[in-house]
Amino acid sequence: MNKDYKDYYRLMAFDPHDEWYEGVYKDRAQCCEAARAFEMTHADRPRECWLLIHGYRGYPGELVRPAAELFDLGYDVFVPRLPGHGTTAEDFIRTGADDWTGCAENALRDLSRRYGTVHILGHSMGTAIAAVINAAVDAPRKVVYACPCFKNDMLTKSELRKLKIAAPFTPKIKCEWRSDPTFRMHYENAPRDDEYLGREYWSWYFTKQLLELDRLTEQGAAAAAREHGHLMIYPLGDEQISAPSVRFMREKLGDKANTAEISGGTHYVFYDPDPAAEDAAAEALTNYAETI
Repeated sequence: MNKDYKDYYRLMAFDPHDEWYEGVYKDRAQCCEAARAFEMTHADRPRECWLLIHGYRGYPGELVRPAAELFDLGYDVFVPRLPGHGTTAEDFIRTGADDWTGCAENALRDLSRRYGTVHILGHSMGTAIAAVINAAVDAPRKVVYACPCFKNDMLTKSELRKLKIAAPFTPKIKCEWRSDPTFRMHYENAPRDDEYLGREYWSWYFTKQLLELDRLTEQGAAAAAREHGHLMIYPLGDEQISAPSVRFMREKLGDKANTAEISGGTHYVFYDPDPAAEDAAAEALTNYAETI
């Protein structure tokens, strides 16, 4: 990696696109800087663009590197902030799968009116959202599932039953979180917002939202299983989420499964502690984006 991706901030516009949030939860708090929706567009509008969708408790700043790589290929790139993300835990507990997919689908429909083709990249939970909205707004396009989340093995059936009992009474449960300086953030002023997001989001299990994630995972898997030719980027070091999802999709798609396996790497491969894994994921994305 020879680029400084924080330099791309001079090319970004931070337009929240209020029309993308029609019919979904409206956040009460302002988002932190890392979570601002952003876009990178060329002076002469290209015919094609990409819509990038972040994951559960994630934020747009996680997707700076893939956005920059796609922009350099000549595409316009749009990265919305999903409702409830990047603001406060109080906002998050008021949201669910319909808000997250609704926002992304609104964005896809809006961009489809302005561009000939809108391709989609989802990361983690964003892969399930990508599959759902790709089916809802049917059109020929490329879809990338980065660190796919189509098989939720994070919780056992017993744990899910307990969550269903607890959710109406206990919206969040404290868990341990520590900032990890080995992750190489690419958003401006990183990692300034890391501690804030950690306090608000990553230090808690959100009972209702985990159930919503499980529901969304099933919807995404069903939608993705009806398609083939799209790309799954799979870091081999991501055993908790991507590994069961990739195995599941390979069973569904057979030899039609298109997987780029990344040696090493984590679930957060686009700002990974392993530079080689991050570069390999970016290369897999750009190679796929350049295919006819």
